[in-house]
Amino acid sequence: MQHQRLNSTTRNAGVTAAVRYFSKAVCLAVLLFPAALSAESVDGRSYRLAPGDRITVTVFGQPELSGDVLIDDAGAITIPLSNPIEVKDLTPLECQKRIGERLFAEGILRKPSVSVRIAELRPLYVLGDVRLPGAYPFRYGSTVQSAVALAGGFGAGELLRHTAVPEFLAAEERVRQLTLQKRTLLVRKARLEAQRDEQDTFSPPAVADAADDKDIIEIVANERDIFSAEGAILRNQIDLLRSQKPHLQEQIAANSEQGNAGQKQLELIRQQIERYEKLFKQGLATQNNDFQYRVLEANQEANVWRLLADVSRLQIQSGDLDFKIQEVEATFKRQVETQLQEARDRLNELEVTLPAAIKIRDVKLQYAGGAAQGGKHLVSITRTRNGRTVVLDGNETMSVEPGDVIDIKNEMPRVMPHDEAAAGQLTSRSYKTEETRDGETIGAISR
Repeated sequence: MQHQRLNSTTRNAGVTAAVRYFSKAVCLAVLLFPAALSAESVDGRSYRLAPGDRITVTVFGQPELSGDVLIDDAGAITIPLSNPIEVKDLTPLECQKRIGERLFAEGILRKPSVSVRIAELRPLYVLGDVRLPGAYPFRYGSTVQSAVALAGGFGAGELLRHTAVPEFLAAEERVRQLTLQKRTLLVRKARLEAQRDEQDTFSPPAVADAADDKDIIEIVANERDIFSAEGAILRNQIDLLRSQKPHLQEQIAANSEQGNAGQKQLELIRQQIERYEKLFKQGLATQNNDFQYRVLEANQEANVWRLLADVSRLQIQSGDLDFKIQEVEATFKRQVETQLQEARDRLNELEVTLPAAIKIRDVKLQYAGGAAQGGKHLVSITRTRNGRTVVLDGNETMSVEPGDVIDIKNEMPRVMPHDEAAAGQLTSRSYKTEETRDGETIGAISR
């Protein structure tokens, strides 16, 4: 009795194992041959053949005319002993009828008996932003989502992702640098225009929302420091030159007074010489005394002329100081104009390079798998209908048909938030900050 129970248990275990093995085989067959299962379920009265379908043609009693045939790009098949037969847009029943008629018409068989069944449906083609783009077998009930699943899911291929991420980071860094350059140049341009117009302060332009307000604050503070430092240097140079002028004026006045006094003395000497000449003619004076008066006159006259020459020299130096002051101011303005033109030229270049860099960055972002950052999937399906190719806008739940070309695109933001200021022109908004150093307000930006 125990031996019989043992045999029964053994038989039950064997049956269970056989059932499990058969189930695994069936599942494996479904995975390995999905196209065959789908092809067998095709309704031969409604399905329309198209290039890419593979059909099995059976001519009874004629194995040499039978076999699997692929419908070519022209929509035709070729069987032995017959010219190409166009079967595009025919149902399998219409196809087998046409093959039979052709075999009879060409005198190959008198009463051909032909059977046609679909061996393999034309595949689906999944392209775009999927991990494994390519051709995949069609199964009834397939949707865009299931087709994408066959292609490995949304996103670029792994190899492409490994290279695209560093490229995206480099492109993002370039956009950030160009954006920072534009903000700096906009503030610098405002500072240079204020210096050109000889203003005491300057108001920075309004720059739209930045990724970090700290960037703008630092840029403005730096330009304010330059504005204050260069203004102080210019004022010091001019004040130094102007401070020399009062001293020259004092020297001019002193020498002029000495010259006037010397001129009066010279007049007195000349009057004395005239009186002495009268006495000499009367024999009341000697010639030696007359000579001494003549020498005294010459010395005094030379002294007067020396003082007049000093006054002229000092006046020339005073005029040179005015010229030097104008030259310092003109040199400063030329430097400001040169820097202002350079800033404008660079801004014009950025008007071209920055939008291009943003577009390149966005493309890199798509290849780097940017869908996880908020982008949505755009689906387009290219399908053949009645011999015409149409492009349909689809979604992930849309059903697909054999031969469909499914193109997946990740729609990414055209401009990232921190690119708004860089990509567009100035807005009406600005930033306000006051910075105090040693008790003195050195900068204010209106908001």
